[in-house]
Amino acid sequence: MDGKRVENDYTFVADEEEMKVEISYTFNASALGGKNLVTFEELYDFSNPDEPVKVAEHKDIEDDGQTVLITERIIKIHTTATDKDGNKEIEAGKDVTIIDTVTLEGLEIGTQYKLVGWQMLKEENAELLINGKRVESDYTFTADSETMKVEVAFTFDATSLDGKQLVTFEELYDLSNPDEPKKVTEHKDIEDKGQTITFKEKPEEPEKPETPPTPEKPNRPSDSPKTGDSTNVMAFVVMLLASAGGLAGTYLYKRRKLKKS
Repeated sequence: MDGKRVENDYTFVADEEEMKVEISYTFNASALGGKNLVTFEELYDFSNPDEPVKVAEHKDIEDDGQTVLITERIIKIHTTATDKDGNKEIEAGKDVTIIDTVTLEGLEIGTQYKLVGWQMLKEENAELLINGKRVESDYTFTADSETMKVEVAFTFDATSLDGKQLVTFEELYDLSNPDEPKKVTEHKDIEDKGQTITFKEKPEEPEKPETPPTPEKPNRPSDSPKTGDSTNVMAFVVMLLASAGGLAGTYLYKRRKLKKS
C-alpha cells in the first residue's frame, strides 16, 4: 500500500519438528472491495543471522487455502427532505432553507466521509441553477458508528420557484485518501417522494372591474333661479318690472290715441 509491499514476519525457535505459527497483516483494504488476496510465504534458517538461508516457500497464486476475498462494503442510504419545520410543501421566497436528513448504514468506524448533495428540478430532471451555479451543499464527518444520521442544509433564493418541485440528490465519498476521494454510495431518484419538496402556487389576484367614467352634466340654462342665488333673483325682478312698464306704456298710448279721434 502507498507503494510499499504489505508484509509481515515472525521469528521463533523450533521446539518441535512440526509447529503451527500465525502471522497477521493489518492494512487499509477500503479500496480492495471485490478483490482476492493470496498470501505467499518464505521460511529462513537463522543459524547464521548474518546470512539467513531460505529453506522453504509457498507461492501458489491458485491456492484456495491461501486466498481471501475482500468483500465490497455496502453502505445503505435513506434520505428525507423538508423545510426547517418538517414541511414538504412550502412558500417560495428569497431565503429558503431545505434540510436533507440522511441515514447511512454500513459505515466503517474511524473512516472520514464527505456527503455531497444538490437540488434537482423534478419536471425538467435537471440541476437547479441559481445565477448559473448549482445549488449544492456538503458535510464532512468521521464515522463513530456503523449507522449514522446526518443533515445537509441548502439555503437559496427560491422567489421564482412557485409551483415547482425539487428533489435532492446525494453522493457519499470515502476520504481515506483525500487526494482521491472514492464514491461509495449515492441516492439519485427523481421520483423519490421522500426527497421531494413542493413550492406552493401563488394565488391569482382577481381582476379589478373598470370604473365607468362619470357622465358630464348637460350645460343648459336653469328654468328657475336657484334658492339663495340673490343675483339671479334680482335680475328676474328687474325683468318683470321692465315688462310691466312696457305694457303700461302701451296701454296709455292707446287710450290717448282714442281720445283724439
